[in-house]
Amino acid sequence: MQQLAATAPGVRRERRLAQVASNPVVCLVARRLVAAVFVLLLVSVLVFLLIHAAPGGPENALLGRDATDAQRQAVRERYQLNDPLPTQYASYLRSLLRLDLGDSFIFRESVTTVVWRAAWGVTIPLLAMTWIFAITAGLTLGYVAARRRGTVLDRVIVGGTVLGASTPVFVTGTFVAYIVGVRLGWLPFFGSGDGGWDTVRHLVLPAVTTTTVLLASTTKLSRVRFAEILDEDYITFARARGLSSRYVVGRVLVRNAAVHIVTWSGSLIVTLVGGLVIVERMFSLKGVGTQLIESINARDIPVLQGITLLIAILAVGVNLVVDLLCMAIDPRIRRGMEVDS
Repeated sequence: MQQLAATAPGVRRERRLAQVASNPVVCLVARRLVAAVFVLLLVSVLVFLLIHAAPGGPENALLGRDATDAQRQAVRERYQLNDPLPTQYASYLRSLLRLDLGDSFIFRESVTTVVWRAAWGVTIPLLAMTWIFAITAGLTLGYVAARRRGTVLDRVIVGGTVLGASTPVFVTGTFVAYIVGVRLGWLPFFGSGDGGWDTVRHLVLPAVTTTTVLLASTTKLSRVRFAEILDEDYITFARARGLSSRYVVGRVLVRNAAVHIVTWSGSLIVTLVGGLVIVERMFSLKGVGTQLIESINARDIPVLQGITLLIAILAVGVNLVVDLLCMAIDPRIRRGMEVDS
């Protein structure tokens, strides 16, 4: 009996661990984390090989054209650029395991400091602002178009958003900056500002430019989904019961479209990360996109590797969060995973 009493807590603990291991959410997270490790490893290898396959080297950017061969050789030895590629990559992986992205060749600072300064000062606020604009405008226009299917208003909304998406981003940005910034003088259109509210004002026009380009896809997707839901019988029954339009839209329509909205929102974040590079360059914003272009031109290998790896981590993380949110919103997804498991 004493042996049974002693082993009972261990048995219960093993049962709890088995229940946790059999949980579909835990299995999903575990599979995605393992896949994320392989994806990030593959990205790091590809970026490392592509950078070293490109002509030139960081010593040219650091020293200029008038540098002697001895000076260039000294720079390469200092940054261990003469070592074999496997040795350099192994050293890079050891640094990553210590959460050390290295030091920038140009700024002489840690890559974490350089990237965080650009991200927190410009890219993250611009990304959040553009995401809010695109989701809000896309869902609103999509709902109006779905309610007015086949009418002139529907054609105007769809045609206008397609025209905005078809126009090159530099043309849209130039037009918006000229009308709003130059002619009307409502908002600044150059630089990142001095922080705080001034930076927010400087980011409005870049956010509007990016939103205009993305509005066609968000509007079209929301229009199709809202139209499908509006044709369902439960929407007709809800209106027949005398429920207000606000209740039908907020509690019935949006709830049934929630999974699709979350999916669009996540994919939009991943799309914005790559699309903001051009917009930041256009409006002279010192964000991560501009930092990426400058690091390519200057052959700043640590910064280039760090930014690319962080973008990959963001993409993998957003996809994982979207999957978990969809499971939390729709119980049918969880039941389907339990059946599959």
